[in-house]
Amino acid sequence: MTILGTILAIILAIGFTVVIGPFGGLLLIAIIFGLVFSTHQRNKRIFDDLQRIKEKLGIEDKDEFNMKNEEIEKELEQELKQSQEASDLSDLNKENEKELEDFNGKNKGNEDKNSDR
Repeated sequence: MTILGTILAIILAIGFTVVIGPFGGLLLIAIIFGLVFSTHQRNKRIFDDLQRIKEKLGIEDKDEFNMKNEEIEKELEQELKQSQEASDLSDLNKENEKELEDFNGKNKGNEDKNSDR
């Protein structure tokens, strides 16, 4: 379709040049600009649609080899923060388990006393 439009524009431009004279060259430039701009807009829409599809599917384009130092530092800080949160959670889990064991131990002691009566 684009090729057909380009050929038609060239034929029209040559025809306008023959009929109109020197303004035909300006008309040719205007038509070429319009075609290039139209193609650019179409490509931009296709690119935007492709990006939305990638977002919806969860596909990411990571260019990890060309990362800036700031991006690398941010990524390392995030990983460090996640590992610290994980260790904090494991410490909290250990404390909760100890409290639960202490609570269960006290309850067993109370049950033994109640069963002796």
